[in-house]
Amino acid sequence: MDTNYLIFGAIIIVLIYLILKFAKKFVKLILLLVVIVSLGLFGYLYYFDISNLNDLHSKYCENIDMKKDSLKCVCIVQPIEEDFKTRLSDDKIKNMTKIEFAKELSISLKNKRKVIISKLKENKSLHLLKEFKIDFLKTSE
Repeated sequence: MDTNYLIFGAIIIVLIYLILKFAKKFVKLILLLVVIVSLGLFGYLYYFDISNLNDLHSKYCENIDMKKDSLKCVCIVQPIEEDFKTRLSDDKIKNMTKIEFAKELSISLKNKRKVIISKLKENKSLHLLKEFKIDFLKTSE
């Protein structure tokens, strides 16, 4: 057998080993981040007893005293509500468990991210999206 093939084979085996070694660390890091964000979201929903769309609306869109609160309602909550209503039936929205609601809420945030960001940019309030997300993470600490 040619020595070039042996050297090439050894290099390939070492590269595959290194890739798998670092890929495992990367996958573990991604999984850890997903778990932390999920726990934060579930903790927030549990702490504030937000288990459906009406609870979310009442927390952010009722008793609006400050401009910041009204912007959270108009720019964040209303697009989320629209996404819920276009993707899910009324019965499904009413009969969701807390876990289902949290999952659908994260899907709606992802689906309406561009709309939310553009509305917040129009009002020069992009920082409110960070505040909204931090609200979810505070309760998991």
